[in-house]
Amino acid sequence: MTTFISIIVALSAIATICAVVVQESNQVGLGTLDGSSPSSEWGSNRGTSRKEMLKRITMVSSTIFFVATILLVAVTK
Repeated sequence: MTTFISIIVALSAIATICAVVVQESNQVGLGTLDGSSPSSEWGSNRGTSRKEMLKRITMVSSTIFFVATILLVAVTK
């Protein structure tokens, strides 16, 4: 049982790390000095855009990681 939960913890940790690394930063940085907008949200549907999908993947995988870690501690005691 502990091996199965450990595998779930490892997979959810990898999924969370990958999703966070791929996400774009919300900071605009030096691109706004010339007055231009760095990106446009025009045409992006709520929940189907890449940004929303990565946000959802991050939330689900981090929740799975949290629950599996607590369960792993409870099982090993």
